Order: sequence, then C-alpha cells, then structure tokens
Amino acid sequence: MRCPDCGREMTRRLGEHLYIESGLDNVRLSDVELWSCECGATAVGIPAVPELHTMIGQHLLRKPALLSGAEIRFLRKNMGYSSKGFAELLGIDKATVSRWENDKQAPDRPTDRLIRLVYASNKGIALHHLLEHFPGISGDQAASPEFCLPRSAWSYGANEAQTCSG
Repeated sequence: MRCPDCGREMTRRLGEHLYIESGLDNVRLSDVELWSCECGATAVGIPAVPELHTMIGQHLLRKPALLSGAEIRFLRKNMGYSSKGFAELLGIDKATVSRWENDKQAPDRPTDRLIRLVYASNKGIALHHLLEHFPGISGDQAASPEFCLPRSAWSYGANEAQTCSG
C-alpha cells in the first residue's frame, strides 16, 4: 500500500485498534492490518465493515444496562435511519432522540427495549435470543466495558466478542 501523504510504500503488521470510528469508545479490534509509513502516516485495514457493525449491534443488544447515547446513535445509523426518521418510527419527537444521543436524557426501560426490538427486527435477529436478556436489563445507564472483536469473528467465522484486558 502506498502512503497517501508521501507516496512511499507503507509497512504492514497485524495488531489491535481502538475502533473509535464507529462512534463508540469501547470497541477494540484485534488482528487488523495496521499500516505505517516513515513519514509518520498511519492507516488501518478493516474488512467486512457491515458485518462488523452488525456484530457490534448484537453485542449492544445483550448489554445488561440501558443503552447510552452513543450506543443508540450507533444502532440508529447502523439501521440507516436519520434522527428524524428514527423519531417517526418510534413515535417520538426528534428532539428526544437528540437528547438521548447527546446523553442529556436517558430513555426509560420500555423505550430502551423498543429500540433493541426495532434493531433486532431490522437486522433479522430472532427475537427469542433478545428476549432472554430483557429481564436482566437494569434501569441504569451504565457505561459498557471495553470489548474486543478478533477479525475472524466478523470476517471469517462466528467467534464471540471477548472482554479486553488492560
């Protein structure tokens, strides 16, 4: 791969990347291509992004606390909804979606469940898998711990997400 800044050949290695480009600050990817150049430029190779985002969404559906604003935004965008379209789908005001996504207001438990159900339906996820987790969802909007997704989980097979250490 050529450097977009200087045109030199970049060097490649496999490693971990904190995937903040997703809009979430707790998703770490392992075994992804990390490119670097002598000039200081860097790049990350992330294959199968739609599959990766679906896997992240499935992880969020199992979260045992209310969804955070960033998580709601991630799910909405992953379904392809504008904030206005999402608000119309849920039967609420667009300003409410904005307050959720900016962590000014947390959705109540029934609304949190509705968001998860809408996402599951949109992605074709069997509802019985989701309903198993509903009794355990607390009424608190707690931060999710960092989790790690190895590249093989979304681009080659079906490994489970794992908790990252350190």
